[in-house]
Amino acid sequence: MNRGVFMRKEIFEGPHAVERTISECTREAEEIAGLIKEMKVNQGFIIGSGTSFHASLHLQYLLTRYTELGFTAIPASEFNVWRPSKLSKYAIIGFSQSGESTDIVEAFKSSSENVLRFCVTNTPGSTLTRLSHKSLVTRAGEEKAVTATKTYDTQLTASYLITFSVAQSEGIDELWNELKGVPKQLEEVLKTEKKVKEVASKYKDVKDIFVLGHSINLATAYEASLKLKEAAMVHSEGFAVRAFLHGPIQLVDERSLVMLLVPDNGSYEYSKSVINKIISYKAPVLAILNKEIKPEVEMDTIEVPPISSLFSPLTLVKVIQLFALHLSLEKGLNPDKPTKLTKVVKESFK
Repeated sequence: MNRGVFMRKEIFEGPHAVERTISECTREAEEIAGLIKEMKVNQGFIIGSGTSFHASLHLQYLLTRYTELGFTAIPASEFNVWRPSKLSKYAIIGFSQSGESTDIVEAFKSSSENVLRFCVTNTPGSTLTRLSHKSLVTRAGEEKAVTATKTYDTQLTASYLITFSVAQSEGIDELWNELKGVPKQLEEVLKTEKKVKEVASKYKDVKDIFVLGHSINLATAYEASLKLKEAAMVHSEGFAVRAFLHGPIQLVDERSLVMLLVPDNGSYEYSKSVINKIISYKAPVLAILNKEIKPEVEMDTIEVPPISSLFSPLTLVKVIQLFALHLSLEKGLNPDKPTKLTKVVKESFK
């Protein structure tokens, strides 16, 4: 039985998918940005489910940081009860790999006619594209594994394209150029697979995995946790680094694993006191970190090439995808087909 064949193949297709999305989707991103500006919309909501919701959080961070737009990420299934009753002019941006998930399709259908609707999907001609004023169709190609990998890579990429197309701030041209170099960085990250396999073998029997992220990588921590649940069937939760001190740290012991996402020295310094506290409770720590960082305490590490923190979610998530894959295989599972999941969720509301 060939377990994990599709997931691994699609992880390794990620760099090319990102490269194609950058080169072929910029005009679509500019059209979305142009309509937002033309209609003078400065607020809205970003919706998605599962992995696509984590992409929504990523886009919220970028728009907040680099533009004057005020967008809030909401799970697609909650949009109908969270959407504003008295706000008449806003936009929604929907993320969906298939463009057919019931929750997001219903959210789009229920929005009023004066709401601008945009989508980021991997499926041209899908229901979501037909319900949208403008669409950005990512270039991930077919994804057969239920556990999303390269489609998440391209959703993150689309978020950069949309943000940079909207932004008017200085230095955006430099960021565009830096983004174009990311696919080569991703190829380098994939060379960590041998080390990732070794670490996955070491931790195949842990009962809990907590993933801690900060700033732009909070969404990455959430996505890591989801991948570990889906592929490796291990209890996992993602947290903001310091939020972990407010209750969840009570659960750590020698049978758990705490993963830290550390893209730069600033993140390491910010996380250092939390790392020390976790280690004092005898819990093992695994840091996915910039190879230029030299930890002051003993812990397992998987090193990634240096990259701007802005683009670190793309490099860090590739390591996470590999770790989830190999942890699953070490446990004798098939991450291509988790037993209780489907690629597209079409559960009825009734």
